[in-house]
Amino acid sequence: RHNGENMLKIKLFAAFLIFFLSQNTFASPARIVSLAPSVTKSVMLLGSSSKLAGITTFCPDPSGSIDKIGTVLEPNIEKIVSLKPDLVIASKEGNLPGPVEKLRKLGIKVYVMDAYRNFDDICLSFIELGKVIGREAEAEKIVTNSKARIDAVKKKTLTLSRPAIFWEIGAQPLYTVSDKSFVNDFIEFAGANNIFADMPIAYPQVSREEVLVRNPDMIFIVMMGDINENERSSWQKYGTLKAVKTGNIHILNDLVFLEPTPEAFAEGTEKLNKVIFEKKGGAGQ
Repeated sequence: RHNGENMLKIKLFAAFLIFFLSQNTFASPARIVSLAPSVTKSVMLLGSSSKLAGITTFCPDPSGSIDKIGTVLEPNIEKIVSLKPDLVIASKEGNLPGPVEKLRKLGIKVYVMDAYRNFDDICLSFIELGKVIGREAEAEKIVTNSKARIDAVKKKTLTLSRPAIFWEIGAQPLYTVSDKSFVNDFIEFAGANNIFADMPIAYPQVSREEVLVRNPDMIFIVMMGDINENERSSWQKYGTLKAVKTGNIHILNDLVFLEPTPEAFAEGTEKLNKVIFEKKGGAGQ
């Protein structure tokens, strides 16, 4: 009798477990549609490029053969459905909730990567993605390696004085980053201080007068949006700025500073550290 009861309990538990897993996890998908460049880069980094059935027009496509499903803000729902994905992956940072909800209503599984405000968030989100697509071990290895690389940079700068940096991400109007943005970790890990770290939102609009008052040792101009090479010369007329006096206005034209993957973060930290502390002279790299 007891054996019969035990067997019944085991069967009931097994049935519950199967139901729970079916409702709360994804089977390792064979066909993935990515709704954001950061998602596509993460999937590729995890060694699952072959699983990408569809990507946005802004996503990297080394093969040139992956179907395009529209833009980040306006994905083509019909095109996505036609690709018969096992899983669509979106990002809270880049995608609007509307298309995600439409896809779910059509019965398509959608996984949304969490928003991130620092490097730790990026690592956690990356590992979760690894679990979802069956590449958890690879994700863990990449995160461990990336953290080791960043720790090595931090160690090098422990006894060095930390320059004050202005990080420009928009010119007309002028935009920067605060400590609410993951970019602030780039600056701090590389051995510097962000002059606008104290602002209340992640990407605040500031004035050139405010930059003059805070008087950074260095200005970093990230090539994105409305920014081009002419932005360097627009600062040259402010002769009282320390960054102008010392020729420390640097153009950053490297995607690693825009890519929220652990590996790109480590690479960006290393590159930024070199620009800050290795005397390149003049206007920088």
